[in-house]
Amino acid sequence: MPLDISCLPKNKILCIDMKSFYASCECVDHGLDPLEDYVVVVSDKNRSGSVVLAASPKMKQNYGIRTGSRLYEVPCRRHTHIFNARMKRYLEISVQITELFSTFVPFEAILTYSVDESWITLDGTEKLHGSPMEAVQKIRSAIWNQFGLPSCIGIGPNRFISKVVLDVYAKKQGIAECTPNKLWLVPLREVWGIGSRMEKHLNNMGMYRLEAWQTVPWIVYGSVLA
Repeated sequence: MPLDISCLPKNKILCIDMKSFYASCECVDHGLDPLEDYVVVVSDKNRSGSVVLAASPKMKQNYGIRTGSRLYEVPCRRHTHIFNARMKRYLEISVQITELFSTFVPFEAILTYSVDESWITLDGTEKLHGSPMEAVQKIRSAIWNQFGLPSCIGIGPNRFISKVVLDVYAKKQGIAECTPNKLWLVPLREVWGIGSRMEKHLNNMGMYRLEAWQTVPWIVYGSVLA
């Protein structure tokens, strides 16, 4: 039986991700540029097989180094900076960022998903911050001005959609808002919570993509759009 999407709630929810959080924190603390310098954070820089926990955007873009890479894969260049992880420091900054969020919305409207990712519900804040896009721009600017840290934000009617919009679009563009066709044809492998095994299982059931209609997604059968 088709789902009546008109009866589903439509909220104004942000999914906020701190871009390359550990690497960005080290950049700020060491006078480097989070967006321009080449930085990696590892568990132990004295071990060649140490796992990379975070890499700056330039490191990802130019050398393909990202979370899960190994230290021996990091190119030895004069402009490359390698730091040991300082989890206590990252947690301190994460708490401070959450406190910043509480200046925009009530504390109960904030849900921390991880040390570098949170959801914020904007419902009822229009008179204070304007539209969701205007609120996003204010929040991103506040994070940058107070901490010097880059962020990206997805906007959607619920946490799931805002997270998918963040992962698929905002992490490339900085800000992305769900529109009726925003998630059209998004492969399942790009959807939050769907790994390779789950994707294969869904493919065997004839499901291949995520479709959005009136900003509410559902998995569509291959025959529908083939």
